[in-house]
Amino acid sequence: MNLCYLYLIDLEYFSLDYLENLRNDLTNLSNYAKAEFKVQDIREINIDIVSSWIESKDIGYNTASNYMSELNKVSDHFKFTKEEIKDLRADLKKELPKAELETRAYKNLEKIELKEKHQVAFELQKDYGLRVNASTHINLDKQLNGNTLTYREKGGKLSQKVLSPNLAQKIRENAVEGKYEVNNRTYARDFQKQIEKSGQKYNGTHGIRHSYAQKMLENHSKAEVSKELGHTREEITDTYLR
Repeated sequence: MNLCYLYLIDLEYFSLDYLENLRNDLTNLSNYAKAEFKVQDIREINIDIVSSWIESKDIGYNTASNYMSELNKVSDHFKFTKEEIKDLRADLKKELPKAELETRAYKNLEKIELKEKHQVAFELQKDYGLRVNASTHINLDKQLNGNTLTYREKGGKLSQKVLSPNLAQKIRENAVEGKYEVNNRTYARDFQKQIEKSGQKYNGTHGIRHSYAQKMLENHSKAEVSKELGHTREEITDTYLR
């Protein structure tokens, strides 16, 4: 389904500025769904994809809430409902800071222990810097060759990480019918519970990737950190290092 159709719906109810913002945000969501979930038709974008899209951004609750308001108005054209948007907004209100953060990095992540299946995704983020979707959706036949994990970056580029034999084995042990899959929101709730027990403020699972970047910078250049994170420009990496 072409996004242009959505830009024309209920035109009389929206200002031109609002429609332009809506167009840009829907295009961004559509590109993310295509790169991360291989979705070709926007009608297949569900609430888990929306949740993952929000999680991939360095934003506070107010910005996320604006996205939710936009998506609520066009929910009939996607694979999510207004009720699901309402529930996700409530979750985000608990999970995201009210304002944008100076840093999202955590301390002492080596002391955090999650449920067994979630622990795998957590270690992929903590020790290898993967984004949450790459950590929670793995097709073993296509992506795991020995200890080498192949996955797609945010822009669709293929990357590889050589995992520890122990972690590669954990992925296999927690796979079902050849796939290791974890619900992103369930994983996030488990991590939030444990991070708050440690006395830290919850900054989303994407904060684990920030922690990885800052730890890596201790022994590597910013250019090396940027390459390891799969960033196309070094200035993107600056957000992770502050």
